[in-house]
Amino acid sequence: MHNIIELPAWERLSKRIVWEQIGKIKGKRILDFGSGQGVTANYFADGNSVVAIEPSHEMLSNRWKDYEYTQIVGDISALSEFKDNSFDMIICHNVLEYIDDKKRVINELYRVLKVGGKLSIVKHNRAGRVMQMAILLDNIEEANSLLDGNNSSASKFGLIRYYEDEEILKWNTGLKLLNTYGIRTFWYLQQNQEKHEMEEWQIKMMQLEMRVAEIDKYRKIAFFHHLIFIKQ
Repeated sequence: MHNIIELPAWERLSKRIVWEQIGKIKGKRILDFGSGQGVTANYFADGNSVVAIEPSHEMLSNRWKDYEYTQIVGDISALSEFKDNSFDMIICHNVLEYIDDKKRVINELYRVLKVGGKLSIVKHNRAGRVMQMAILLDNIEEANSLLDGNNSSASKFGLIRYYEDEEILKWNTGLKLLNTYGIRTFWYLQQNQEKHEMEEWQIKMMQLEMRVAEIDKYRKIAFFHHLIFIKQ
């Protein structure tokens, strides 16, 4: 049985925050699009029927599978297997940044989502990335480049193609935004790596992050944004 403390400290905190923001879900049919190592799919497979889609064989080689769920190796084309209105909830975390045709993905996810179903999207926030570069990594050149509107890159996934929160509603007018949360507002301001690993510190930091997640002035500088939509 996997334990969340196996994850890198930054990922452990992020997952805990996002799962708390989504809330308890039981008896639902869930799609995790871009499921990676299956950490979130595995978490929600406890009490739900979960389908996970991931194109990377490398990511799937270390897949978490303590609970039964369906794993599909594929990309957006794999969604053609599913009828309209197939899922109660769709999870799409840190995926759209790495895709050129974001509108196509959003519209296809909308198609397979049930009316009244929810779509959870986690995305990079440019302002948070600027903060990271300027404060934690002392990379002033990259911070300036981001402020100029340029893209960035992630060591594991490649080019980060930034987009604004409000663009999603332009791509599909049938979605309604319910909540916008900030994730990891303070993480990069605390540079003591030993503290990051401590469970007691993690829990306290999560509680603090949850307090400010919906306060606009803190949300604006969070490293990630978590958007929850409903299909109208």
